[in-house]
Amino acid sequence: LESGKLLMTAEDLPAFLWSGERPGDDYDPENELSCLFKSYYLVRVARHIFLGPSSALGGDSRATRSCNAVLHDMTSVDAEHIAYTCVQARFGIVSKSTWSEKDGIFSYLEFYRAIVSLIRDATDKRWRNALLKWWNTYVVCS
Repeated sequence: LESGKLLMTAEDLPAFLWSGERPGDDYDPENELSCLFKSYYLVRVARHIFLGPSSALGGDSRATRSCNAVLHDMTSVDAEHIAYTCVQARFGIVSKSTWSEKDGIFSYLEFYRAIVSLIRDATDKRWRNALLKWWNTYVVCS
């Protein structure tokens, strides 16, 4: 990737979307949905966005105002929240200092839409429901 010989598009899901000691360690080519969208990094990014920076790493909260989830009446996590988190997580690890819809040939909009579609249109409804339940356990403000 770094040399530019391998180009990532929005359809190429980065390793950090899977859980594991190292990003992607839990990736299973026989069951690609297993552990997808359950990485430590994604949960921390989501908590930072929706609950605030002080809750991202856990511990005592020093927040002086309500979290974004409460401010926006967010009572549950949906596919769009996960996709938004993935977009922000990817942007956070690239070397760009300003936001742009594209990073080379990588389109953040296409990435967002692909993730929403993957979750919403999942043929394995049990996987989708379990994923949303998992995210609601780790992200939503109580």
